[in-house]
Amino acid sequence: MNKILKDTSSNLLKLENSPTLNRSNKNAIKVLLSLITEIVSRATNTSDYMLNKEEEIEIEHIWANHYEDHVDEFTNNDEFVSVRNNIGDLLVLPRSFNRSYGDKVYSEKVKQYFSQNILAQTLNEQKYINNPTFLRFVQDSSLAFKSYNEFTRTSINERAELYKAILEWNWR
Repeated sequence: MNKILKDTSSNLLKLENSPTLNRSNKNAIKVLLSLITEIVSRATNTSDYMLNKEEEIEIEHIWANHYEDHVDEFTNNDEFVSVRNNIGDLLVLPRSFNRSYGDKVYSEKVKQYFSQNILAQTLNEQKYINNPTFLRFVQDSSLAFKSYNEFTRTSINERAELYKAILEWNWR
């Protein structure tokens, strides 16, 4: 596992163009999200071994699949679907959580994210209160973690950039 976490080879999927989820790369995206989650977990001494849970986890879309909730940000449904499948709108979560909360609006899901893995927790403002190990990591790493009361198209782009920065931080 340490070899995977330190591997800088070009064989690993990179986030140069903010990959989007599709049928052919679903497993690669799931592994990449697990890797990003594990990097942050290890750096904050909260290792979750997401890479070992492939059968128990699923890819979670932060946004529910409701274009009508985002018509002010998109001109059509295809554009919405493309952005919704961007890696910045994705997490890995236990299958049971994903099935019970997957279609809820962000304001409902973000409260529950605090009980999930560290990457999901970082969306919730509670993660930034009385959590010295995590806050020290954020300060020392200069990674742009932040909570979101609302999750917008801009938020998805910010999260995609954060994921890329986490990988670059790990590989430096």
